[in-house]
Amino acid sequence: MSLNRTLRGASLALVLSAGHALAVGPLVGDLLVTEEGPGNVWAFNGPTGAPNGFFNTSPLAGNLMAVHTGGAVGDVLVGSAFGGVYRLDRNTGNVVQTYSPGGGWQWAGIWRPSANTVLIGSMNTDDIREYDATTGAYVGTFATGVNKPADMIYGPNGNLFVCSFDSGAGVYEIDGVTGAVLNQWGLGMGFTNDIAFLPDGRRIVTAMGTNSAHVFDSAWNPITTFTGTGWGRVHGIDVSPHDGNIYIVDGLTTNVHVFDSTTYAEINVMFASTHTKPVDLEFRPAIPAPGAGALLGLAMLAGVRRRR
Repeated sequence: MSLNRTLRGASLALVLSAGHALAVGPLVGDLLVTEEGPGNVWAFNGPTGAPNGFFNTSPLAGNLMAVHTGGAVGDVLVGSAFGGVYRLDRNTGNVVQTYSPGGGWQWAGIWRPSANTVLIGSMNTDDIREYDATTGAYVGTFATGVNKPADMIYGPNGNLFVCSFDSGAGVYEIDGVTGAVLNQWGLGMGFTNDIAFLPDGRRIVTAMGTNSAHVFDSAWNPITTFTGTGWGRVHGIDVSPHDGNIYIVDGLTTNVHVFDSTTYAEINVMFASTHTKPVDLEFRPAIPAPGAGALLGLAMLAGVRRRR
């Protein structure tokens, strides 16, 4: 997952000229998948799913969770259940910083687009906390009253959408500037994990309570649900910049499943696979100059068939 998945429709013309060797990092558009127990971030070829090895240079402690690329230099944030939120160098995969290492279960960290800070959801305190991206110092509480925050992304309106790993809290919508909780959507969905926005306004939420993906229109009216083959612990979701299809990881099958973004028919039951339970995935975005993300993202949406 990235700084703003709605702004991730970067043109393939922006793909870096570096090779696929992990010494220089995966290419823009390649797929990162977190593997919970062993502490690895897998790198796969974006169009084909062929494994390219591990992105991280050594195993990361704490049971890995969400992955988000962003910030001014495009470093990668990886949440964990008890190891803090890791910041990995975009090119080398080395640990640059660990935010809130004693903060307990912190599913996701995400780059705040308007500041050099990182927002982190805390299961211990049921809130979203802000940390200085450079020093790692605690800045303050960005949003309160967010029950069991799981993965989160910025939506097309600039607000932050946070899934709740609770029995029925659905998805919180939080003002992207003030941190005020504006609404809760999809109430009754149990143990929501991740959310993706498509360019036409649809949003898809993965929920472990039903082991399904729930599709809503732009006003959060339910459209349908769909389920992958053998699903038992459905987790992260992303939309490919290569084919516009929906990619979802499941912890029981340990596979990345692919679905048509119009019919929701399952296209591939094993596009890629990790050795043990995966939790999240992200097609690596291009990182524009700071402050240019929104304009670039909107311009590139027209060049990709379907993006969040």
